[in-house]
Amino acid sequence: MNLVEIASKHILLQQSRKALKGRCPFHKDDTTSLMIIAQSNYFKCMGCGAEGGPVEFLMLIDGKTRNEAVSKLAKQEFSV
Repeated sequence: MNLVEIASKHILLQQSRKALKGRCPFHKDDTTSLMIIAQSNYFKCMGCGAEGGPVEFLMLIDGKTRNEAVSKLAKQEFSV
């Protein structure tokens, strides 16, 4: 479950000094307030406060429950 791969399907990410950054898809964002720390597989939005890992990202972007997001990730991981 690589957060960078998941997030890059939804937003354009740019490299910054210590993290990847992009416009947050969870609120109206005119700046690049979403930060993704690839080494930690973690995101944090400095604008709206959304944060978490791959499961939380999918929960927010798709409007899914935790179980639905985990099921979606599992299907993607194990599909050949």
